[in-house]
Amino acid sequence: MAAAVGRFGKLDVLCNIAGIMSWGHATEIAEADWNRVVAVNLSGVFFLCQAAIPHLLETRGVIVNMASAAGLHGQAYTLPYSVTKAGVISLTKCLAIEYGKRGLRVVAVAPGGVKTALTAQTKFPDGADMSLIAKLMPLLPLAEPEEVAAAVAYLVSDEARFVTGAVLSIDGGQTAG
Repeated sequence: MAAAVGRFGKLDVLCNIAGIMSWGHATEIAEADWNRVVAVNLSGVFFLCQAAIPHLLETRGVIVNMASAAGLHGQAYTLPYSVTKAGVISLTKCLAIEYGKRGLRVVAVAPGGVKTALTAQTKFPDGADMSLIAKLMPLLPLAEPEEVAAAVAYLVSDEARFVTGAVLSIDGGQTAG
């Protein structure tokens, strides 16, 4: 954060976009895999927010955290991912409440399937119940990354000045039912 502020003079927006995922049965999740997903998807988001907040309070800035439809509704075979994305949603709401009166907005985006390297690497575990996998399928085709980016651009704009503590679902209807 110090390098960014030093280079640009201020910080207006923090977007926590990174995330990793692994598919598997809950009873087969190795401790190292659990810790890796938690570190990237939840701890990384928290520590970046923590470092950015003092700078964002000065500019009345915005934090956008990338959650997931998996954080809104549990899903089979993605336990560490789903739990961390639910944590990102809670983190978003907690920070929005704590810092809202001081001018900081904190929001989350919860995409469903998006055409990315993450979804291209999907490999269901052996013996997966395909009826549970079918529940993950949106009503519409997978989103393009640009569609999610457009939502993020709106959320950081002045047009969204009244949006904080919210979770915007961009999931093609995945969580509608």
